[in-house]
Amino acid sequence: MKLSIQTNVLLKLAFTLVMALTCTASKAQNATKDSSNTVFSTVEILPEFPGGVPAFSQYIAKTLRYPKEAYDKKIEGRVNITFVVEKDGSISAVRPTGKYDPLLADEAVRVIMSSPQWKPGMQKNKFVRVQYTVPIIFSLKK
Repeated sequence: MKLSIQTNVLLKLAFTLVMALTCTASKAQNATKDSSNTVFSTVEILPEFPGGVPAFSQYIAKTLRYPKEAYDKKIEGRVNITFVVEKDGSISAVRPTGKYDPLLADEAVRVIMSSPQWKPGMQKNKFVRVQYTVPIIFSLKK
């Protein structure tokens, strides 16, 4: 089921605000040994969706479909999705974290898994694997 325009706007605004807050933590140093398969949680240059945070917010708002069963049951909530942006910009290891409704989580995972390639993160001038977490908020408020 496609979200209403008002719901889409609320989702977009909430998502953009949280993403802007999430993406401000760069330039941290957590690298002790640089292994080719290490997954970093903070890096000098964060991974970036093509077009940046505003484009990612638009992608989420455009791609997300409120699950019919969740919509009918008036289920709302936030689903935190953790994933890895690989060295080539592809997405892997997509999973929900924390408390979430499974109906909402399945849709949030689908949207992230269908994401186009990202610009990969960098540490010490090398592309590295970076774990990323984004909140996806489902709201029926008008």
